Amino acid sequence: MKKLILILTLFLFILNCGCAYSANFVTKDYKILSKDKFTITATLKYPKIKEKKDFHTVVLLHSLGYSSEWWGTLPEDLLNKGYAVLTIDLRGHGKSVYNAKLTRVSWTKMTNSAFAKYPDDVISVINYVKNENKRTFFNEWAIVGSDIGASTGIIVANKIAYKPKTIVILSPIVNTKGLFIPVKLAELNNIDILSVVGEKDPQSIKASAYLKKFAQSTFAEYLSASPATGMIMLKHDQFLSKIICSWIDEYLK
Repeated sequence: MKKLILILTLFLFILNCGCAYSANFVTKDYKILSKDKFTITATLKYPKIKEKKDFHTVVLLHSLGYSSEWWGTLPEDLLNKGYAVLTIDLRGHGKSVYNAKLTRVSWTKMTNSAFAKYPDDVISVINYVKNENKRTFFNEWAIVGSDIGASTGIIVANKIAYKPKTIVILSPIVNTKGLFIPVKLAELNNIDILSVVGEKDPQSIKASAYLKKFAQSTFAEYLSASPATGMIMLKHDQFLSKIICSWIDEYLK
């Protein structure tokens, strides 16, 4: 009996903690149609502070084969620092899997022509959220992207009218699914970049060194002790989320 009471008490404690966490932030879910009527899903969160008019925004773009649910504690850490966080499921991933005919489409079945639409998908989401929410502030914003999300983020920064203040790229790739970024990176002016690579990921280490040659502003590199790659590095490197947050603080605080 005592054991049952202890289990129930622990369950209620966890439940209350979760409710308290949710109560501290506003959450808005979106389904936005891309130019070719593909449904792109996104979630915006920001601190529940009545007297604050707007929040500097961080856009998170996940790894290939994953979704926005795999960012670990990074979204919460950013929220606790007072940022709005916009997570986007890239087409073919997570909840962004329905085309114009409402047929499910997985990234595993997509061609490079579909991946080429990623930057425009993200820009459509950002423009929609920017216009619909007075609490988000895209004059002061940043991008965090992982592998294909990093490539997408570089191209988005190149194409979008209002430029991010900084970009964090995890496990960058020079050319993935047809998204070739060196030239796009070379066209970015006054946007500092933090490149994060795992010490056991020679491919990303090599790609980061190559991309650094094209950077027109600061291109800092952080070598993580994590044995993983991409956004999964956050799970194994307990300091990585804090490092990313501190880097973003330098540009958005």
